[in-house]
Amino acid sequence: SALFTAAAFSYFWFIASLRALVVRFDPDGFFASVVAMGGATFIALQGAALLLADPRLAAPSSAAAAAVIIGASLAAWRARKIPKWFGRAGIAGGIAVIVVGMIEGAADWTFAGDTVFASSLGFMVWVVVTATYLLRR
Repeated sequence: SALFTAAAFSYFWFIASLRALVVRFDPDGFFASVVAMGGATFIALQGAALLLADPRLAAPSSAAAAAVIIGASLAAWRARKIPKWFGRAGIAGGIAVIVVGMIEGAADWTFAGDTVFASSLGFMVWVVVTATYLLRR
């Protein structure tokens, strides 16, 4: 519980800074809204999945994660703020996260134990890479 609380705080900070950056890339605000809503939905569903130890929540959780990944990648790619390969990798990663989440949900499968989901790990890898990229800039 304590670890999840600290991780959630850091995650909210990351989502807020990512949303602020995406707003600059996309003044209409569509992608920024997708990032914010997907980020908030992901943490709520992930908390429920951990509390209930229910892998069926991995599928909707992965959809929220994929929305964040694809929305941020498309916004940065369209604004020409990242290389094309990095944008394509983000979109492919988002698709991979949702596909793995759907498989986890349909097969009632977890990566390890009852609370480690492969789709969530894929999303967290993207978060670390993106956070490192943001800090580097």
